[in-house]
Amino acid sequence: MLRQWVTRYAPLLTLAVVGACGDGSTSPKGPSPNDPAAGRFALQTVNTQALPFSFYNEGGFKLDFTAGTLVLQADGKYVMAQTTVETVAGSASTYQDTLRGSWTQNAGSLSMRGEDSTVTTAVWDGRDIQLSMNSEGQTLRTVFRKAP
Repeated sequence: MLRQWVTRYAPLLTLAVVGACGDGSTSPKGPSPNDPAAGRFALQTVNTQALPFSFYNEGGFKLDFTAGTLVLQADGKYVMAQTTVETVAGSASTYQDTLRGSWTQNAGSLSMRGEDSTVTTAVWDGRDIQLSMNSEGQTLRTVFRKAP
């Protein structure tokens, strides 16, 4: 009789014990807005468009964003580098601009203070930083993705 009980109910008991030991998921946990934001990020999109992003294109003058990086240092400083290509009458020139400042993190957001004391709030989801920047009267919605 004991053998019948063990044969019949032991597999169910085993499943119940294993199920109680976690959420049942074998996959790694995804990124969280509580994850530390410090690290290196690459610009993925500007206004939801992949790079290169044409910022301006009129009358023989064209300005494209071609690359960008954002480094959030553990000491609370940041460095943002942007590469643009300016084309005038078919002749292209490449420029690199660098912005620096300080940053702090709260769950789901970052506060970034530039050297000119301008404060920008960004959204942080544990993998991407969504940051809006104003440039020449236009708002650019950028997404930077954290390097693995």
